[in-house]
Amino acid sequence: MVFTLKIFRKFRLLNICISLFLLIIMFSSTSHAEWAEWIIDASLSTQYRDNINYIYIPDEKREDFVTAPAISLGRYYQLGEYTRLRLTADISSEIFGRYHKLDSVVAGPSFVLVQKLGLGHDIPWISLKGSASYLTVDDSNRDSMIYTAVINAGKYFGERIDLQAGYLFTARRGKDLNAAELGASGNVFDLDSQRISLIANFLVAPRLVITPGYFYNTGDFLSSAGAEYIRAIKRFSKANILDDAYGETLWTYKMHGFSHQLLLGASYALTGHLSLNTDYSRVLGRSSGWNYYENIAKFAIMYSF
Repeated sequence: MVFTLKIFRKFRLLNICISLFLLIIMFSSTSHAEWAEWIIDASLSTQYRDNINYIYIPDEKREDFVTAPAISLGRYYQLGEYTRLRLTADISSEIFGRYHKLDSVVAGPSFVLVQKLGLGHDIPWISLKGSASYLTVDDSNRDSMIYTAVINAGKYFGERIDLQAGYLFTARRGKDLNAAELGASGNVFDLDSQRISLIANFLVAPRLVITPGYFYNTGDFLSSAGAEYIRAIKRFSKANILDDAYGETLWTYKMHGFSHQLLLGASYALTGHLSLNTDYSRVLGRSSGWNYYENIAKFAIMYSF
């Protein structure tokens, strides 16, 4: 509750989403094309992460439980026989059980343009997604704009198998902060990254879907370590700051690297709109000769209308 009151004093995020949603409604009323349906997607998830500061030194890892509510409001727009446009105003939050300075809210608009390549259940499809969001964090040094561009493609194989592949580009633009060392950059939260994803969905029972997935990530990432490790790290870091978001002064720095992420998930449909979801991920990253590992276990309840 303290977190909620603290974050939502920044009403600009709510105002952004409310204004965007009203624009969607106004646009639908003046458009000559046909709107297919409303969108109300909501979820509440909790996850355990054993390396939230993403450090290669096992004794320096910080772990925490993260609760994440999210909601998207908008409409589908039928552009053509095989073409659909989704417009939404999205808002989500992360609430940390221990490190409350990392608590955050992110809000902004997004669109998804979906093109089927013909008629029929088994016909391939391709989608283009874009978003622009504002991230506000209890530690205001982390406030940023976040831009994403996504291309996905998929195909059903019969009634039980769905295969998807995708590419994601993310650009985060943060504040120009004071660097931890003279002559270094303080733009720690200016991050560019790319991700390639391969996902399969298997309908193993009328209400149960099993999802294995693989993600390859490359680009900039953040890490935080104690003072005793600065000498080893600083000559490889692209930018760095002194940071107290973890309850003590750490050295937060930007590195360039890559990671492999393996995921196994399951979704059980309670009704036509409500589902229970769980997944486990193992992340194996590498940068400047060091290996980074993280385990993520997640449980979520999701509603889609």
